[in-house]
Amino acid sequence: MRQLLPDPIDDIDPLTLYPFDERPGTATRPWIMMNMVASLDGGSSIAGVSGGLGGDGDRQAFRAIRASCDWIVAAAGTVRAERYRLPRTSPEVAAVRQATGRSPVARLAVVTASVDLDPDLPLFADQDPDDEPPLVLTGHAPPVDRMADIGDRAEWAHLPGDRPSPDAVVAELAGRGARVVLVEGGPSLNGQFFDAGLVDELCLSISPNLVSGSSVRIAHSETFEINHEMRLDRLLEHDSVLVARYIRR
Repeated sequence: MRQLLPDPIDDIDPLTLYPFDERPGTATRPWIMMNMVASLDGGSSIAGVSGGLGGDGDRQAFRAIRASCDWIVAAAGTVRAERYRLPRTSPEVAAVRQATGRSPVARLAVVTASVDLDPDLPLFADQDPDDEPPLVLTGHAPPVDRMADIGDRAEWAHLPGDRPSPDAVVAELAGRGARVVLVEGGPSLNGQFFDAGLVDELCLSISPNLVSGSSVRIAHSETFEINHEMRLDRLLEHDSVLVARYIRR
């Protein structure tokens, strides 16, 4: 992988970059990252999943970005479609996380009002004894039968209201000591975070593919206004995949 901006470097590993970037949170909340991949024509998925878009360059950046956070947040629909597993890490990544003062592995939080989560999903079914279970962030009165199906394979947090709001999600994770939170979608959850003015950093991989179809953009909501202005902080390239890091102005 090569760096194009801010200074050209012919060969660089994203793992030497992202975990060491400055991410100053505020007195009231952690720094919020968002990581997504998009096609040249703006699609966020192929046949409902993002895996076919990014290639090796995106996977390198994905590893480095996940090494930079304390918590990973995803909506239940993304967890189902992408078949999420609990985060695990290699010795190399664990050493980087230790060098930057983080726990050996980030924890996963799943946002859902309906608890529409199959207990056979990998994040529940493939747990090792030493794994910390996913944290399920739900509303004040979720369906108890669906909670019972998952049971102690998850940790539960009941947030105010019928549906978890971005502000409530961030407040819950801040209360658990989070300094950096990574949001991985899907587009509806991303749109809620943008509308709430909570995104400090957007990590965007741009695939050299045209996918057409009906895929939505990386963020989707009913709000039609410019509520975030970002500046380009870094640009990497690998096999025509562009990996951009944008910071909120």
